[in-house]
Amino acid sequence: MMTILFYLTAFLFSLGQLGRISFFDQQVNFYLYEVVLTFSLFTLFYKYRFDPIKEAWKKYKPVFFFLSILLISLITGWTKYNLFENTVAVLYLYRLHLYSIYFFYLQYHIKLNSNFSKVIRKGIFTIAILTIISTLVQYFFYPDLRNLLYQGWDPHLYRTFGVFFDTSIAAAIFGVLFLTINQPVIKIIFLILIALSFSRAIYLGLSLTLIYIFIQKKQFKKIILFLLFFIILIFVIPKPSGEGVNLKRLYSVASRAEDYRQGINLWKNNPLIGYGYNRIRYIKNSDSVHSGSAFSSSFLTILVSSGILGLISFVWTLWSLRSSNKIAPILLIFLSVTSFFDNILLHPFILFLLFTSLSDR
Repeated sequence: MMTILFYLTAFLFSLGQLGRISFFDQQVNFYLYEVVLTFSLFTLFYKYRFDPIKEAWKKYKPVFFFLSILLISLITGWTKYNLFENTVAVLYLYRLHLYSIYFFYLQYHIKLNSNFSKVIRKGIFTIAILTIISTLVQYFFYPDLRNLLYQGWDPHLYRTFGVFFDTSIAAAIFGVLFLTINQPVIKIIFLILIALSFSRAIYLGLSLTLIYIFIQKKQFKKIILFLLFFIILIFVIPKPSGEGVNLKRLYSVASRAEDYRQGINLWKNNPLIGYGYNRIRYIKNSDSVHSGSAFSSSFLTILVSSGILGLISFVWTLWSLRSSNKIAPILLIFLSVTSFFDNILLHPFILFLLFTSLSDR
């Protein structure tokens, strides 16, 4: 049963934004794969009851503290917002709880059923293949996203965004799959797709992560070889037209700086416990449908949402997750670095891939 459910989840995940259902002017969104994921969690709960939670409490206490602080922050400011705004905030906090609990139960299930590790790897490989196909189709046949500007998407042109409609999130997914799958051809393809995303934050995050890996393995020559290869790749990839493919562009730097300034100013008004998770859209000065609910950094988003207590517990949570398995430190370094420049770590696509990868042995 769980095998079928996981493969179905992987397939629906591969639909990206095509599998999204939105309500109330896109303030409430969920994905088809999350429906199956929720059903999978109920199936695992029926089988194991509260045993995975008890075991997770011993290993991942910071996760529980982090989620508790987010809940306290939400309750503390409850009377300052209307029923609809509070309902939206609760739904997004529920999503964080959903992925965290799914991680606990999936890891416990793999512990008792070691063969399920193969299912996880095949599922992730399926996601990788479908992502490669859909992204190549997008790049060659649908390179211009400007026609969806009216729906709040950024006007990406001649960049790889696949079915995820966002170059940073798409490139982060490419990076996670690059680091997760140990097949040279797949790695090369994802490296090319990352280069074609023209996401400088992902360039930096992946480079620092690979340098960390090479230093750990004492393969110092590979650092120079990788940097040379990647730099050459960046120079030779096509750059037809548009400001988005200009790696010297400054408009995005300026907009991020202003975003940081606004976030810090809001945090100063409520420094200890914040405004509550996903209430940012109601206090932030932004016209964007998609980025209006967060800031240009997952860490800044948590700081404003739950104050300094939330940020400390968030960092503590990431630190505790590093011992999940061998690939955990690598994925966490990559996603943490990129999340300084964009809201990567808190995105549902990233949460699913991260927790699924950390569940495996």
